[in-house]
Amino acid sequence: MTTNHTEMIKDKLSILDVVSSYVSLEKAGKTWKGKSPFTNERTPSFFVSPDKGFFYCFSSGKGGDIFTFIQEIERVDFRESLKILAEKAGIDLGSQDSHSINTTLYTILDEVTKWYEVHLRKNKDVVEYLLERGLTKETIVKFRVGFAKDSWSDVYDYLKKKGHSDNDIKLCGLIVEKDKGGYYDRFRSRIMFPIMNSRGRVVGFSGRIFNEDPDQKGAKYVNSPEGPLFDKSKLLYGYHTAKSEISKTQQCIMVEGQFDVLMAQQVGSVNTVAVSGTGLTDEQITLIKRFADTIVLCFDSDNAGIKATKRSVLKAYEHGLKVKVVVLPLGQDPADTIKSSSAKWETAIADAQDYIDYRLELFEKQKPEASFEEKHTLVTTELFTFVYLLKSSVLQDKVVQTISLFLGVNSASVQDDFKNFSPDSETQEVHKQKLSVDKNENKLTTSPSEGKEDIINLTIYLASTYAQQWEQEESLHTQFQEIYKKTVAQIHEEMSEELIAMILFKQEALYEKVDFEKLKNNLRLMLGDELVRHLNKESSELLTEIRHAEYEKNHELLLALQQRNLELRKRIDTITNDNKKIV
Repeated sequence: MTTNHTEMIKDKLSILDVVSSYVSLEKAGKTWKGKSPFTNERTPSFFVSPDKGFFYCFSSGKGGDIFTFIQEIERVDFRESLKILAEKAGIDLGSQDSHSINTTLYTILDEVTKWYEVHLRKNKDVVEYLLERGLTKETIVKFRVGFAKDSWSDVYDYLKKKGHSDNDIKLCGLIVEKDKGGYYDRFRSRIMFPIMNSRGRVVGFSGRIFNEDPDQKGAKYVNSPEGPLFDKSKLLYGYHTAKSEISKTQQCIMVEGQFDVLMAQQVGSVNTVAVSGTGLTDEQITLIKRFADTIVLCFDSDNAGIKATKRSVLKAYEHGLKVKVVVLPLGQDPADTIKSSSAKWETAIADAQDYIDYRLELFEKQKPEASFEEKHTLVTTELFTFVYLLKSSVLQDKVVQTISLFLGVNSASVQDDFKNFSPDSETQEVHKQKLSVDKNENKLTTSPSEGKEDIINLTIYLASTYAQQWEQEESLHTQFQEIYKKTVAQIHEEMSEELIAMILFKQEALYEKVDFEKLKNNLRLMLGDELVRHLNKESSELLTEIRHAEYEKNHELLLALQQRNLELRKRIDTITNDNKKIV
């Protein structure tokens, strides 16, 4: 990957091509304008300049070229953004065999997805079933839902006619080798849900049985096998459409099935994804952490669902994520709840609880006549683990009080029991990892002076847009040099042409309808404030020297320092008064 690749990609893809696939834009003069994909803003403040090749978002302060945009929107590093854009541009970053193989596999999977989509439209019974389950035609099309015919070789025959090899079709997980030689289709008489990677490319399938087949009894769902493109531990169903909303809400709703995802996104919970037949993994947590700090778990309330919820909470805690859990009406999954009432679903999400409150409420719903011993067993064998993982003593005390009400005993008794709790090795490891993540994420970081950046940016705009008038403003140039110890021209020369172009684009969008006089006065105010800050710092240092001179009884130095400080204070007052006049 070289500079040549970045230039080749920029030649093939405009900033408008890239951004418009994520953001709805409207033309506004020389630029295009839309709502920020990074924040939940109501008034559009996101600008794109096709001429300059840049975007800028005033609500988040993010801006740059196509590579910066992909890094920000996908939360990836530069190398990964290069791969994503190279793929969009059809540019091969290398001649490795694996790249060539993957390209072929992506092609096969896209072709067979279209084949399944065609068969779905031909089968009215399947379409009616999907509509009856609550899906709209728009959702079915958006997620490319299809149907695999009740045939042993439909897909195999179709792909062979397209010229694909047995090995490539097998690598896609679409066929199974017979004991006596030859192949048969893996998916037969199944509703097909394409599983896509974060870029929206099909990498595998989950097939739900439609007409019961004696050979497939018990296999309600069949997923693609692991392969070069399909690794279910690294995938989240619906992630490619959910990630933008996850970023805006900082929250990811996690469900178990494809129908749950489709129904949830259909009614506005676009930040909903599902695991692909596996427990929540480290890789899936990494995908979520790109965009969110909170997971909202909404699994089934049967024993398997409760165990999956517990494991997922522990995994999320291990990575420093906040967790809430949704309690749905008994016997209902998210799709059922949404179909009966989208308002109930919205309320359930809004009322999501921490794990202990969720577990207590669910237990009381499932076992309203439970004995004290059953309740106590729940507390000591399961809930104490989560009390232990709370990092705050205050939160622990609050939870202990909740548990004492559940048991009908005083909180001191629960505290005594908790003191005897011994976490297992897995819980101790989660606690250790959680503390490490919390410590790293709480480190303070420093950022460059926004005041200096704003001043330099405005000087670039004035020098470019009002060159003649700007050159005549000697007092502004003098103040700038006094503060930064360099001339305006010298600082501009130190900046790259690309950075200056980006700054000009941002400033043009910001000051399009502001005249030179207002901008000049604005700069004068900013320079005045910055100079006062510098002079106050110098005065503070002088006061330290004055106290030292007094202690040393150096009267000559003391008088000189006091005179210098008096001059500084007078100048500070003058600049402050001048700024008040401008305002």
